[in-house]
Amino acid sequence: MQWVLFDCFNTLIDDFDASGSIDGLETIAHLPVAAGLFPSVSKFRSAYTAARAVNWWQRDSEVHFEVRLREVFIRQGRASAASAERLVSEMLDVFAQTYPASVRLTPGVEAMLQAWSAEAKLAVVSNFFMSEWPQKMLEHHGLGDYFEFVIDSAALGAKKPEPEIYQAALKRVAVDPAEVLFVGDDYQRDVVAPRTHGMQARHVCRHGVRPGIEPSPEDNAIKHWDAFRP
Repeated sequence: MQWVLFDCFNTLIDDFDASGSIDGLETIAHLPVAAGLFPSVSKFRSAYTAARAVNWWQRDSEVHFEVRLREVFIRQGRASAASAERLVSEMLDVFAQTYPASVRLTPGVEAMLQAWSAEAKLAVVSNFFMSEWPQKMLEHHGLGDYFEFVIDSAALGAKKPEPEIYQAALKRVAVDPAEVLFVGDDYQRDVVAPRTHGMQARHVCRHGVRPGIEPSPEDNAIKHWDAFRP
């Protein structure tokens, strides 16, 4: 095995909240309510979740956070373009201040990366709604030096499980795909799809850790990093 490619969020770094949600809104969802656009945090989060499945606004498949927020406010008929821009700007400022402290390393990840870095080259291939934030969060939590490169969907303009993001990673590693192991928590994006591109893959099972997650269909799923070594 020459390369190991990791998913970032909820694989190396956890960002789900107490309900298991990964919408990124935990520390900022009160702001549209305070602005009078939604009657409750739950109503806003529901509207945002519904909007995530719709690509209203741009050709790129990965819809950036500020675009999602702005279009939810405008298309719900609750805000003018100018007021939506002001609120989005405020929310992004608060997000930048609060989000880093809301994420945390998965248990045992540093020892696992140290062991693997002695045997293979490591990189990250991540979906995220803001460019360069996976790398920022890895560096913020002391993991940045382990990785040769980080590909994120917002910067690339394509997201897992679309072929372009795996092809971009394979171009960077420049080895036979069979010499690449993909590791992540999303079964379709991090296991099934990489295998269609010729890579090996292992599923990180978060069942019992992240609310709402089903048991892995894989017999050799990684349930704790202590069990994942070269």
